[in-house]
Amino acid sequence: MSTIVQKYGGTSIDGREKILAIAERLAALRGSGHDVVVVVSAPGGTTDSLLRDATALAAEPSQRELDMLMTAGERISMSLLAIALNSIGCPAISFTGSQVGIITDTKHTDARILEVRPERVVRELASGNVVVVGGFQGVSTAKDVTTLGRGGSDTTAVALAAALGAERCEILTDVDGVYTADPNAIPAARKITEISFGDMSELARYGATVLKEDAVRFAEENGITLHVRKSGSDAAGTIVLDEPTRPCPPVTGLSLLEDVELLTWEHMPAGAAAEIGELSGRVKFVLTLGDQTLVAVERAAMERLLDRSDGNMSARRADLICAVGRDAGSAASAATARAALEDSGEKLLAMVSEGRSTVVAVRPGGARRALEALHDVFFPPTRTER
Repeated sequence: MSTIVQKYGGTSIDGREKILAIAERLAALRGSGHDVVVVVSAPGGTTDSLLRDATALAAEPSQRELDMLMTAGERISMSLLAIALNSIGCPAISFTGSQVGIITDTKHTDARILEVRPERVVRELASGNVVVVGGFQGVSTAKDVTTLGRGGSDTTAVALAAALGAERCEILTDVDGVYTADPNAIPAARKITEISFGDMSELARYGATVLKEDAVRFAEENGITLHVRKSGSDAAGTIVLDEPTRPCPPVTGLSLLEDVELLTWEHMPAGAAAEIGELSGRVKFVLTLGDQTLVAVERAAMERLLDRSDGNMSARRADLICAVGRDAGSAASAATARAALEDSGEKLLAMVSEGRSTVVAVRPGGARRALEALHDVFFPPTRTER
């Protein structure tokens, strides 16, 4: 039988009625002849609540103990879903990340998966069980519980799909796919039928929350096609794959990352350059113009760079908008973006164009208007939308 891996987010599994509805759908999927593995996140709001409890006791809790605490939410979800499945006559068993062989490095709160040893999952599937796994977690090479960072349940699902040779990996969430922009911010945004791994990972890097960047890259490296669709619906969502099977527009989509820092050095010291290399995903771009270097970095990582500033650095807040697609990094697309921002009245603080993307930095508070202006120019309304 083919194996299907599904992942349900916290809002999809929050409450008894939602859990029972998911159980019914999983039982039907198993009844249709598939082996089923389901990865679950913590119930909506649980992780934030646990973090507040921890920081109320200590301003800087131990990272190891935070990992022990944060996995509690996923354990609640996985056990309740397994109980619900068994109650309707569908045999199921729940496991933590460590129990299904997800081995990570030793970096607490943001670990990376090194390998998956799925033998126990394979045995349970062969016994006829639906296997329910707590997402977002694993066990380190030092045998400590670790977590995979925000959105890590997506990565758990993809890693298990790769290890099991699954037919497909479905990401079930509270939206019905990937859109040309966040539909909550841009009502005119359109659903994307197919999107490449490269474009999706870039959107995720710059703020799109429907998928985690690490999960997309893991899927690409292991050849796992992702299906993103709305939980509880049979409607088609978005397929993330190597390359779309149908023609794509020059720009595929836009994403918004708010509240970053633009750091400028007139002469960057060697220590700062080394620190930037270690920060990896927290640094969004580095732009060099003569002796001047401009770095866009998440605010959470700014302190480490301040320590390397040598008094030669200035900082200002900004929001970033990223356009991705086959021609998004072209000079023509960059010029179009620049003109759209000028017409909107938003000042362009910085722009980086390369490969299949153009990233613009705008003042804090102006990003929504800038995003709307860019969406209008890259995705003009059709005749039926006017």
